[in-house]
Amino acid sequence: MPSVIERPNAGLAGPRPLWHGIMLVAGGAIGAGMFALPLVASGSWFVLSSLGLAFVCCITYLAAKLLLDVNVRYPEGSSFDTLISDILGPRYAMINNLSIAFIMFILMYAYITAGAGILERSMIAKLQILSFWPDDFEIARSFLSLVFASIAALFIALGASTVSRVSGILMLGMCASFIAANSGLVLSLEFSMLIKQADSSLKYLWAALPVFVTAFACAGLVPSLCEHYENKELDIKRALFLGLLLALLVYVVWLMSTLGHVSRESFLVVKSDGGGLNALVAALQTRTDSSAIKFSLVWFSNFAVITSFLGVGLGLVHFLRDRFDLDKQSHATLKAVLLAFAPPLIGSLIAPYGFVSAIAYAGVFVAFSFFIVPALMYKTMRRDAALTFSEKVSWYSVAGFGVLIIILKIAGLLSILPSYP
Repeated sequence: MPSVIERPNAGLAGPRPLWHGIMLVAGGAIGAGMFALPLVASGSWFVLSSLGLAFVCCITYLAAKLLLDVNVRYPEGSSFDTLISDILGPRYAMINNLSIAFIMFILMYAYITAGAGILERSMIAKLQILSFWPDDFEIARSFLSLVFASIAALFIALGASTVSRVSGILMLGMCASFIAANSGLVLSLEFSMLIKQADSSLKYLWAALPVFVTAFACAGLVPSLCEHYENKELDIKRALFLGLLLALLVYVVWLMSTLGHVSRESFLVVKSDGGGLNALVAALQTRTDSSAIKFSLVWFSNFAVITSFLGVGLGLVHFLRDRFDLDKQSHATLKAVLLAFAPPLIGSLIAPYGFVSAIAYAGVFVAFSFFIVPALMYKTMRRDAALTFSEKVSWYSVAGFGVLIIILKIAGLLSILPSYP
């Protein structure tokens, strides 16, 4: 039986504002991965995709609540790794660490490919004003991936304080450009496009779920919320619920803006152009005459990718330093940065257009680490206590959904599951 402590009383510190936790949850969920949502939602379209996102949001909240029930029985500040090691054992902890590492590496790869797209559409890339600019397009794309990854690695090597300052500025820019772009797009969207459903579109929703899962991947923030709110369950539940609700609202607005302007058939063109961030932004820009909206769309995509990339990159560097005890070695930061950036960079050079596919693969590992593992910990922790009906429903829903996501991704790889485009 895992060693736990009694639920501690509230600490002596003053009450923490609820909006802190809401922003932490919403900020942890919302990122550059939202640019994959319209493409995978183009089969099931707006209504079904919005319902699918709402369903995933609810299951994510249930998973976070299961993890919270476990976490509050441990001292404030106990990490995700500590919980798993104590409850499920070191073997599960090792497997989960590998899973989280894969999530980070896959997202790093996705953001490097997206970052190359940012540079690709810049004036330097388009006008080819550099004399050494390669004529071969694939070589040019690889060069851009290398440049983008190198610049980001330099910032991360400078330390967390530098990344924090830069990310704060980028977050403000992302919020401002998102509001500017989407307010204009929503006001000019065609509602008939949103409610028009294609035949048999429900079958495409299943293939979209592994990507939808990554849109709410914030269960790992529960230990941080427990520390921030001193294990006060009600405050943590409110922060989780409202933070996830805010993320869902942002995603629905984003789907309205995109699916209300770009036709279902046009997403075939987006996919043929690589299916990445560049192609989607270009498709949206062709649907508006407003230069302000076009400008805001470009900068929103830029801010979103760079902010997400710096956040994941910094987390991965810290993860590697801890796992390999690099702090005991000389040049620890340099070694960690090289370990963090080399594999995804090599992947981006081999497959430069894998943004959407990478997000979907990340969903498989998210299903394991943030759905199946919390469910197993909860079940192990409560094995001597009779579960109420609602607790049983929550447990079976979370565990079953995690298994379903993995099955759906395998079915997609085997071409059993239809996808659009």
